[in-house]
Amino acid sequence: MWTPIRQGGRRGAALLALMAVASCTQAHTTEREPPHSALPSVHAVPTLLDVGSLVLPIEPYLFTDRQVADLFRARAVLVSSCMRRFGHSWPLPTGTGPGTGTLNPANTAHRYGVTDAGKAARYGYHPAPGARPQSRKESPGPRPAPEEMLVLTGLGDDGAPARHDERGRPVPVGGCQGEATAFLSGDPRKIGNGELVGAINIGGYQDSQKDPRVAAVFRAWSRCMRRHGYRYTDPTRVPGNDPEFRGSTATRREITMAIADVTCKRETNTIGVWSSVDAACQRRAMGEKQRELAAVKRDMRRQLTNAAKVLRPR
Repeated sequence: MWTPIRQGGRRGAALLALMAVASCTQAHTTEREPPHSALPSVHAVPTLLDVGSLVLPIEPYLFTDRQVADLFRARAVLVSSCMRRFGHSWPLPTGTGPGTGTLNPANTAHRYGVTDAGKAARYGYHPAPGARPQSRKESPGPRPAPEEMLVLTGLGDDGAPARHDERGRPVPVGGCQGEATAFLSGDPRKIGNGELVGAINIGGYQDSQKDPRVAAVFRAWSRCMRRHGYRYTDPTRVPGNDPEFRGSTATRREITMAIADVTCKRETNTIGVWSSVDAACQRRAMGEKQRELAAVKRDMRRQLTNAAKVLRPR
């Protein structure tokens, strides 16, 4: 049963929304609050009851699950063709490729914990059906002999780069895997998201939790949870490592706590404040890397265009 939203919680959220401070928390060596000048600029904090419409600034620079699956499927096709060129039979994988089950690249569906009231009441902290990747039964794949492994990876038995195969034929840098990856991205060692966008995505999430505005809303959320009979310092610690929450289905106690969690997030506008600071941290980091991010966009287009060429029906 949902508890009514308290006026005190609304006032607290409103005060947080009105906090106007100039500019994101960098990595800190102490736990002291940073000066206001080190904070990310948050001009307006929306009231968010869920994350259904939330899009974070870094998302256009991250591949979606479907795009990642296409990239790896294209690479598998290229690897198979390369291996056959060297006289080795190399079947294509039967699975559909990797996936995280997220609705968007920044994983906002799970980024701030449980946020959907209906799902909390039904599944607790367990993922709703279809919200996480299902285990896929794939063929075990080939077990490469040493000479096949050399062509596949471009490495000898000792782990050193190999220039030629057992018949003296030149081996591509990184083997067939490197050749396939280089066709897609231009670099035999790189495919998919770059390190920069991953760092900005994760960094915004981590740095936001050091921000005094987020710390304040976490304290408000924690006080609310105590009124419901739960003692957690912040939403990132729920539900913790309690074995009770690791079963195949949610228990009644788990569902009750998940409902309280969502209720308190709504009462204190935890999602609105936290996501606003998270986004501000990302924007600040992105503002310092505009040239690099433009290159990321070009690299994404190159990889997707080349993957489409490989996967195009013939």
